[in-house]
Amino acid sequence: MTEFRHFTGEYRAWFKISAAQLVHTHSFQGLQLDALEIRNLRPVENRLVETERAGDYLYFPIIRAKKKSSVARLFQSEAVDIVIIADESLAFSEDLEQVILRSHSGERKNAGSQIREARFGRISPDFIQMEGSISFTVPAEPLTVAASTVNPVIESPVPVVLNENPGGGIIKIPDMVLNQITEPIRTIPQQAGGCFMQLFSLAKWAIYMILFLAFLGWIGSWLKDSGSTERSDGGEGKVEADKPRLNPKQDTLAPMPWDYLTDHRIGWNDFIEHSYLARYSTSSKQFEDSRSMHPAFANPQVSEAMQYWNAVYTEFAHRDAPKLDSLLLYFQNEQKEKNLNPVQTAEMVVTFIQEIPYCLVHEGSCLEASKQAGFIGDYHRSGKICLPDIIGGVQSPYEFLHNLKGDCDTRSLLGFSILSQMGIPASVWVSEAYGHSVLGVGLGSGGSYYKMVGGIRHSAVELTAKGFRLGMISAEQGDMNNWEIALYKN
Repeated sequence: MTEFRHFTGEYRAWFKISAAQLVHTHSFQGLQLDALEIRNLRPVENRLVETERAGDYLYFPIIRAKKKSSVARLFQSEAVDIVIIADESLAFSEDLEQVILRSHSGERKNAGSQIREARFGRISPDFIQMEGSISFTVPAEPLTVAASTVNPVIESPVPVVLNENPGGGIIKIPDMVLNQITEPIRTIPQQAGGCFMQLFSLAKWAIYMILFLAFLGWIGSWLKDSGSTERSDGGEGKVEADKPRLNPKQDTLAPMPWDYLTDHRIGWNDFIEHSYLARYSTSSKQFEDSRSMHPAFANPQVSEAMQYWNAVYTEFAHRDAPKLDSLLLYFQNEQKEKNLNPVQTAEMVVTFIQEIPYCLVHEGSCLEASKQAGFIGDYHRSGKICLPDIIGGVQSPYEFLHNLKGDCDTRSLLGFSILSQMGIPASVWVSEAYGHSVLGVGLGSGGSYYKMVGGIRHSAVELTAKGFRLGMISAEQGDMNNWEIALYKN
């Protein structure tokens, strides 16, 4: 079992900001650590990292040091210059783990404001310098920086002079000082070797490059198969969701939980071979807001099933409507660019929902569901994915778009929400006899499976599988007397 040593001290850090996003006046997201100088290093007996990760801090699971080996130099873009000014036995060239940088920003400017006074400065258009206290961990036997590679300038504190810019308050650090700080980790003793050694060095680098290119090829092949995304269990792999990322507008000094965004991409074709690629993002806080609607329907106060479903669907569709704006805009732009008529527009939305793999959503646990007879029991016993313990057994439109898990009525409600906001009459049908739900589209066309809803012919369409057009559902569920309208908008 690996043992670790723990340390604390003061730090000065340089961050690249060229690719960062400005959150507000004094805070950036996406900073890339470039160099780290640590002083006044002190060992500590142990650390409670979770307690340290509160308030004004930046946390890094690991900071990789720039190594001295030739192979490691190929990957220096991902590493950081680390200089620890202390006794040689504490001058690490190891990676630092569970690193916490503190006190880079101060008090809020005023009550309720997200903006804080900065304790860091922008030293150039591309760099920010921060200062404060640091805590980190290293393996019990860290490597030391050999005396022959240490630049004498860091044996005493580096004389960094910050020059205030009277005009704009911009702080600059002299290039020669930054070079002095970062040079010791980069320095590799050079040896004379003649022509043979030069040829050997070139051959060695050629081998490294071949191995590196082979590695890149393997990585490319792996990315092609799996990508850096999580894919729903959907055969063709057209439904993708990235790992959650911190919302750039999130105040990281606010209480947890923070808001995270998930980026989605869904590609599909409609029935007339138009290709689509919808890109949208969902928010963890908006998702939790939608999820908070469920408890109100845990104990139904109505005697009729359709009254209950009308109340659930109406509330879910109404509350989530504003959250669908970016996806609605995409559909509206596609409708305009491809010159789609109303039927083609409806089928664009229908095929979008059909592309998302099926997932059973139900109340109660999976174990309870697996004991049921019929479809639900068979579904669980076959080991397919499901979403248990959802009050009402249905997800709201935003919940579905966030976690991409939906069965018949979850899909029908999403279809209703999108179409009705695009001005296309739509309805949600429910059948107790069939234990099923389908979408109705009120465009007066398509097949023999339809119902008159408020004087308009609504054609049924199955959303749990691909290939069903307007007016098409399973023939075994074709008795229109077994279907009731739970929600509609003409």
